[in-house]
Amino acid sequence: MGDKYKDKEPTALDLFKECHYSKKKKSYTDVVQAAITEMENKASQPTEDGQESNSMTKAVAEVLANHTKKPRFLQHVGIQHVHARSSDSNCQAELAKRGNVELRALVDTLTKQLKEFEEARIRQDEEHRKRDEENRKKQAEMDAKLDFLLSQLQARSTQG
Repeated sequence: MGDKYKDKEPTALDLFKECHYSKKKKSYTDVVQAAITEMENKASQPTEDGQESNSMTKAVAEVLANHTKKPRFLQHVGIQHVHARSSDSNCQAELAKRGNVELRALVDTLTKQLKEFEEARIRQDEEHRKRDEENRKKQAEMDAKLDFLLSQLQARSTQG
């Protein structure tokens, strides 16, 4: 950028203008000009807490965040920024991530409980099956004894 900014560091808006100036048309596109105007307006407004005006970097970040899906201009030109909307979306992403982790943990817990329940049910079914089989054997033995006793009673009654 040579001597254009002399001894002072260019602002985020200066860099935005440099990167978006059309040398071919020797002007800015309408969209870029509207963004520049919005950035300048935001930078001149006092902050929400009523103190000093917004920083130029924050104004650029806010306008870009409002008009682009993934605003990376400030990263590309080497300016680190903290942006309210970006922070909000980062917080929301973090909450969603935490929510997903908690949800995943809950799903894991429920899956484990379901597996334990299913194993207990299978054991219980096996115990019932064994008990039923034992009861059938006992019933068959009782039926056999009863049949034997009845046959002996019938034999005595026919003899006597």
